[in-house]
Amino acid sequence: MVLPSYSFVFIFLPVVTVLYRIVNSRHLYVLGKVILLVSSLFFYALLTPGIPGLAALLASIFFCYALATYGLTRPFAQSVRKLLLALGVTVNLGLLIYCRYLSYINDLAGQAGIGTFTFEAVVVPVGISYFTFSQIAYLVDTYRDPSVRYSLLDYSLFVCFFPKITVGPIALTSELIPQFNDIARKGADYDRMAKGFYRFTLGLAKKLILADNLGKFADLGYANIPNLGSGDCLLVILSYTLQIYFDFSGYCDLASGICLMLGLDLCENFDGPYRSLSIVEFWKRWHISLTRFFRNYLYIPLGGNRKGKVRTYLNNMIIFLISGLWHGAATHFVLWGGIHGVGMIISRLISPFSKKIPKAIRWFLTFAFVNLAWVFFRADDADVALSMLSRLFTAGFTPLNSSLVATSIPTEFQLIQWLILKAAPDMTFYSGCAIWILLVIIGIYFSAFSKTAKERCDQLIASRKMVVMTVILFTWSVLSMSEVAEFIYVNF
Repeated sequence: MVLPSYSFVFIFLPVVTVLYRIVNSRHLYVLGKVILLVSSLFFYALLTPGIPGLAALLASIFFCYALATYGLTRPFAQSVRKLLLALGVTVNLGLLIYCRYLSYINDLAGQAGIGTFTFEAVVVPVGISYFTFSQIAYLVDTYRDPSVRYSLLDYSLFVCFFPKITVGPIALTSELIPQFNDIARKGADYDRMAKGFYRFTLGLAKKLILADNLGKFADLGYANIPNLGSGDCLLVILSYTLQIYFDFSGYCDLASGICLMLGLDLCENFDGPYRSLSIVEFWKRWHISLTRFFRNYLYIPLGGNRKGKVRTYLNNMIIFLISGLWHGAATHFVLWGGIHGVGMIISRLISPFSKKIPKAIRWFLTFAFVNLAWVFFRADDADVALSMLSRLFTAGFTPLNSSLVATSIPTEFQLIQWLILKAAPDMTFYSGCAIWILLVIIGIYFSAFSKTAKERCDQLIASRKMVVMTVILFTWSVLSMSEVAEFIYVNF
């Protein structure tokens, strides 16, 4: 069961929301948290790999909670507490490496001539990267402030909470657990529930109407690079740039919408990143919770910007290389991280001068840089990425690939294409090209020049027109659920 599915939207979410509201209306607040926890565990058990994944998640929760509660909060000597913290971080990172990076390490060992092994992870829990980082943050925060303590129920709910368990964001205990216990949030707030449903609908539309349709072009394009002209490559690269944004931010909108309906606020993960005028600004707006984690728990401990410019730039590069590796156990992800690391350093170096450049030019250069970097992120390996970039700059602007256009037309437009085929067969290719280009233009508008989902939600004013538009968008999204693709960031 995934968030954009009939079983989740029409059964799981309504049942959980109604039960939670009913028990809270009777002041059974602990029972309300139990309902959320049991629902979250049930939701997680339905995801692959099922019960083994759930067992691994629970084992991780109990280990971290026990270590924090019975070790880091006790008045032990500082050296003992540091040792306990090191143990907790090592175990969590060890589990992450065991589950996600064994094959990559094996490949690197083989390439280095060290030898290979056949050892494989028994189970890879869904969302392990997210709940591992959340728990490391919890251990570090507890080490820094031993006076903050949580119940096992609260902590388990925080880690397992179903809106964020699979794709984040990487929330902190200090943000979410106090909300679980805030009585002011337990009552039925119909304004928040309306905004929650509206934002949930926006998330569905981002994922199902925009991301998945753009993804068809991107997938077919990357599978047929030798047959692409420069125009095809440009549209394919733009399609993936827009797909990954609408896919990931769409999930975050779904999660935030669910939380609003439950009376909770989830940390924001996106703030219009494609509006950015520099790479520094881009990383303040893209995957905000991951950037915050690396800043607070790695960049600052490494020295941050306190030890001179050279050390600052080195720390930036380390962070981005690790960020690339976090996204995937493959060299092309590390290259993507390194490219952004170089971009970040250059952006900082030229910042005193770049501010004098017109905003339109700065936006274009930043957007172009991000697009080209995404090629290394999307490609199956570095050679494929270089092949795509080579075709982009050398293949020439020939007419768009007809087979690519014909086989990736969104379902919503297939009736239009059929009617054009019957009325004017010679125009079907041109109409298909127009549909693809129009979808990319719409994507650029909504990602770079329009209000964000949060801004729209915050400014929501209930009106007949808004209700009608929301119902139409929700219905359109629901009708597209039969073809829903997996969220990209589930794999990270």
